[in-house]
Amino acid sequence: MFQVLPPCNFESDVSLASRAYYGIGGTARFLAHPQTPAELADLLLWNTYHHLPIAIMGKGSNILFSDAPFPGTIISLDRMQRMYWLSNDRLFSEAGTENTLIAEELLTSGKGGGEWLYRLPGQIGSTVRMNARCFGGEVSSVTTGVLTVSVTGIIRWQTPDEVFKGYKKTSLMDNPEIVVAVVLNFPQQRSPEEIKDLMLGYEAERIKKHHFDYPSCGSTFKNNYASGRSSGTIFDELGFKGMQQGGAKVSDYHANFIYNTGGATSSDVLKLAAQMRAAAMRQECIQLDLEVQCIGYFDTELLESCGVAYTADSQNQSKGWAGLLWNPQKKVENCTGLQTFISPQTLLQGPILGYNCLQGAFPRECFVAVEQLMPLQQALSEPKAPFLRWTTHTTNPEIFSNIPPSSMPAGTFTDGLWQYGVTELFIADPDSTNYLEFEMTPQGHWVALRFKAPRQRAEGYEVLSAKPWTGYIHMVESKECFGMEFSYKLLQPFISEKDDSHSIALQCSVSTGRGEYGLFPWWVVSQEPADFHQPDRYIKIRLL
Repeated sequence: MFQVLPPCNFESDVSLASRAYYGIGGTARFLAHPQTPAELADLLLWNTYHHLPIAIMGKGSNILFSDAPFPGTIISLDRMQRMYWLSNDRLFSEAGTENTLIAEELLTSGKGGGEWLYRLPGQIGSTVRMNARCFGGEVSSVTTGVLTVSVTGIIRWQTPDEVFKGYKKTSLMDNPEIVVAVVLNFPQQRSPEEIKDLMLGYEAERIKKHHFDYPSCGSTFKNNYASGRSSGTIFDELGFKGMQQGGAKVSDYHANFIYNTGGATSSDVLKLAAQMRAAAMRQECIQLDLEVQCIGYFDTELLESCGVAYTADSQNQSKGWAGLLWNPQKKVENCTGLQTFISPQTLLQGPILGYNCLQGAFPRECFVAVEQLMPLQQALSEPKAPFLRWTTHTTNPEIFSNIPPSSMPAGTFTDGLWQYGVTELFIADPDSTNYLEFEMTPQGHWVALRFKAPRQRAEGYEVLSAKPWTGYIHMVESKECFGMEFSYKLLQPFISEKDDSHSIALQCSVSTGRGEYGLFPWWVVSQEPADFHQPDRYIKIRLL
């Protein structure tokens, strides 16, 4: 029935109750564990082709899964846990890293400002997605950049202003994008003793409030600050402490916590939450929004009573889907069913990271981008017009300081360019071993190569020459960046039309010419020396 599964760890017929903090949930058809952005993008393309609903669970610490079977794929990022310092202050962390591990890394490094993350359930990707906060700390205040992958495979860098929209609200909550990594900023030095005292103090406060007595998702409702008091205080005043519905019970110590005391169903939790929300509105005229994220197939009456957005089942209007990253029932929204083309359309954008993802392994401040300049339909009628644009941006002259000698005039086709500081773009056909390689310096030196397999040059391209590329490549030069534009006619042989996906595989890299190598997107590297010629690792992106 299915094509070969994507290259990531797959489980079938998985009990979600056994994986989520709440201990509630039905059986998922698939549970997938991608390790890299490329594996995740491949997985998303596979799911959309097979019209499977998709949801992301993180650690499951803030999720209420439906008890109904989930007929699609739940994505867990628990295999994406790499974390390392880009500089003295900036910490790169993949989305699957648990908050507590970040706090412990800060303790080891003598960095203050993240103690509140200690014993905060969940992973940093979910923490960013919901702009989590506690004990006076908020993740938006320490985040300098967020990397996301969309359902179509687009990977891009987003700034804090783009992501964070206020109290426990972000742009990511309403967009089909997955946080795959974040860059956090901790400039404050603090003694390990002081950091540890704060961490243990926050842990003691959680234990004092009995946060861990039973499975729960922490605060059930967000605070409404217009009310002048917390949601927990409101529910305490309304007498909800200890109230029970089936196996779900409001904590005796914190009235905004709903426990699973044993055998609770998702309906038990939502019925209890609906009573709490209705009482707050009826008796106090205070509207409260659910903080717990509902995922799966629920009774629409329950979802409405809790203020949860949903898509009604086209076959049964009394049921609806909530919390999906992508819903096949909503596919026919535009020509692709996934995204509207906006020129230029970013396909890939982000910072170059060290090849091995080790502490300070690559100079900072080098960004790359690949953009689609026109939709595929237009490119078919204008095949020689620029179709993709590749650019490199940097404010760090150290990266490209190893420049070709004056005997190699700037702006010329240059053999042996890889000996110097260069930025590189690889473009591959996802369904074969054919790929292209382009290299360029800020001075406009460039070289292009075509391969039929890793490091095996294609017939007719054994001898490097500018001639095969003339008319298909245009240089991009400005004060902000440098790069190339490529025509559709040049790239068409590398665009997959398999399953009508119109996808292409991309990889950016940089070499300083001094033995320093960088990648975007990053890989899980298990070999030395650095080798960029691995087209099976490139990220697959759907063209629009």
